[in-house]
Amino acid sequence: MKADQFTKSILDLNEGILFSGIIEKSGHLNYSHQKDNALDKYLKGRNAELIISESAYVTDLRKGFSNSFGNLTSICYEYSSLKILTIPVKDHMLFLMIEKDTDTNTITKKVQEVINSTKELDLYS
Repeated sequence: MKADQFTKSILDLNEGILFSGIIEKSGHLNYSHQKDNALDKYLKGRNAELIISESAYVTDLRKGFSNSFGNLTSICYEYSSLKILTIPVKDHMLFLMIEKDTDTNTITKKVQEVINSTKELDLYS
C-alpha cells in the first residue's frame, strides 16, 4: 500500500478523524488527507507547520525510551477543541487530528490493525 492510500484508509477508519498525514523525522509532511479543510480550520499560517514539526520531534525523542518502557505506540495531545495523535510507523509518524470526543485508544488499535494487515507499506510513494 502506498502512503497516499494509507492516509486515506486511516482517515476513513473513524468519523472523528479530521486529518491524516505521514510525516518524516524532520517534520516534513509527505502525504495527507483531510475532511472539510480541517488543517486550515484549526491551524492558521505557520501553526500547522509548527505543530507537525514539533509532533515529529517529540515522537522521535520518546522512541529513545523504548529500552526502558517497550515500544512507543502513540502520543496524544488533548486540547479543548481537538486531539492530536501521533503514531510511529516504520521510520515515519502518522499525524492525526481528531475530534475532541473521539476515543483515541480505539483509533490507535484500528491503526495498528491496518499497519499489521498491510503486507507492503510504502511510505515513500
